[in-house]
Amino acid sequence: MNKEKRIEQQIQHFYDNVPDVDDAFPLKEYLLKHEDSRMAWYLLGKQYEGKGDTAKATYCFGQAGDIYTAFEGKPAPSLPEPKNDTNKQRKAFWIWTAVFTVLIGAIGLGLYAIMQERQQSEAAAQEQPAETNGAASPSVEAVLKDPPSPTPIIVEVDAPLGVVSAARDPLNDGQTELGALLLPSINNDARMLVQAASLGKWNDWVKSGKPLATVAVDDKLGSAGVNWHDAKWCNCKPQDPSSAQKRIQEWKPLQESKLVLRSAIVRYKERTGKWPANPEALNDHYPNNTIAGWSEEMTPWFDEVMGELTNPKDGKLPTTVGWPTVTGPIAGMGAPEGAFAPIAQQPLAIIVDKKSHRLAVVSGDVIVRNYEVGLGGVRTPEGSFVITEKVRNPNGTDQGIYGSRGMTLSDGDYGIHGTDKPGSIGKDESLGCVRMKKEDIEELFDLVPIGTPVTITQGGLPTEPRVPAERFKLSNAKDETNPHKIYDWLD
Repeated sequence: MNKEKRIEQQIQHFYDNVPDVDDAFPLKEYLLKHEDSRMAWYLLGKQYEGKGDTAKATYCFGQAGDIYTAFEGKPAPSLPEPKNDTNKQRKAFWIWTAVFTVLIGAIGLGLYAIMQERQQSEAAAQEQPAETNGAASPSVEAVLKDPPSPTPIIVEVDAPLGVVSAARDPLNDGQTELGALLLPSINNDARMLVQAASLGKWNDWVKSGKPLATVAVDDKLGSAGVNWHDAKWCNCKPQDPSSAQKRIQEWKPLQESKLVLRSAIVRYKERTGKWPANPEALNDHYPNNTIAGWSEEMTPWFDEVMGELTNPKDGKLPTTVGWPTVTGPIAGMGAPEGAFAPIAQQPLAIIVDKKSHRLAVVSGDVIVRNYEVGLGGVRTPEGSFVITEKVRNPNGTDQGIYGSRGMTLSDGDYGIHGTDKPGSIGKDESLGCVRMKKEDIEELFDLVPIGTPVTITQGGLPTEPRVPAERFKLSNAKDETNPHKIYDWLD
C-alpha cells in the first residue's frame, strides 16, 4: 500500500471518529508534506486546539503518541477503535500502523530522543548554579525546519535467527507476519520473513524460503529495523539477498531434523504411554528403532524438550512436546511461524493417494515431501493404518523384491517398501503394497518414526513431486535388520 493510499485511510478513520466532517483543513496535503510523522500529527492537533476543535485535537494527539507526551508532560490520549471492522481487519490495521511507524516515522524517533535528552539536560541543570539555567530549548518550529538525523537502526544479519516466518502475499498475511516480527520478544535475535509457496491446498515446504526481509528489534532502545530482500514486497531497491538465502538453506534442513525428533517423541508417547527416558529409547536396535538414526544436534534438542516435559513450570507440565530454540547449532536456532507454524506443532504423517500415485509426508497443512509410488489398484486397501515396524534390508538383502527398506502397516500383510521393479512406479502392478524408488524409500525410512499414521485414500494430493536436491539422511543408525523373519508382504 503506497503512502497516499494509507493516509487516505487514516483520514477516513479520523473523520469516522470526530464530529464536524465538513472540515476545510487540507489534511492530506499537510500529512504528505510532513511525511505523516508523529510530529506532524502533534502540530496538527495544536492547530485544532487553537481553533477550539477539542475532539479533533484529541484524536491528533493520540496519533502523536510519545511526541505529545514529550512536549506536554502527560500521557497521550487513547485512539478510538476503528468502526465497523472485523477483528481481522482491526488487527491488520493496527499492526500495519506499527509497521509504518517503524519504517516511515523515523523522524519521530529522532525527535523523541531529542526530547529525552532535553529532559535529562534540564534535570542536570537544576543541580548547576543558577546562571547556567535558562538555556533556550529548541522550539517546535526550529526542529521542523532543521530536523535531527534519525538514529540509524542496524540489522545484524549474522545474529542468530529467533523466528523465521513464511507469508504468501504482501497485502494479506504478509502484513500480519511482518507486524508480528516487529513486536517485542524475549530476545533481540534476528527474525526473517520468507516467501511461502503453495502446492494446491498445501503449503509447500521444499519450494518455500525465498528471503523477503530480515528484521531486527532492540527492545531496550525501543527500535526496529528491516532489511528488504525482494523489490516486489517493498517497492524499493532491496539489499543483496545472497547472505539471507544461505542462512535459510542452512536453517531448513535443521528444522527437518527437529521435526523428525519431535515426531519420534510424540509417537513414542502415543505407543507406550510415557515419554522416552533417553535418546537410546528412540534410537535402539530393531525392533526398538523408533527413529532410524541420530545426529549430533539431536542430543541437546532432546535434552531441551524433555527438560520442559519433566520439569514443572509455574506448577504445571506441558501436555505436548515443544520446539527446541536455544540449543544446537546457531544456524538452526529459531522457531517457524506463519505458513511454517504447523511443523512446530504437528508431528509427521503419511498420505497415500491412489488416484495420483503419490505418497506425501505432511505436517498439518505443510507438505514436506511428495513421492511418486507404485500401487496395486483395487488390491491396495483404503483406510487408516500406522507404521508398526521398520526393517533395513528385508530378508537379508537390499537387492530383493522389497529393496533396501521396508515398513509394515498395522502389523498386517501390507507395507511400504522398495522394489526391484522400478518401472512399476506410477502404475498399479503390485499386489497391494506401496512401492517406492530406492532413494525415496531410504529418505522416507529416515524421516518417519514407528507409530506414524498412514492414510490411504482416493485423491487429495498434488501430482507434482516434491523432494529437495539434498536428501534428508540420519547417521549413527543401530542394527535395524531382522534376520529371524522371512518377510512376505503382498508385493
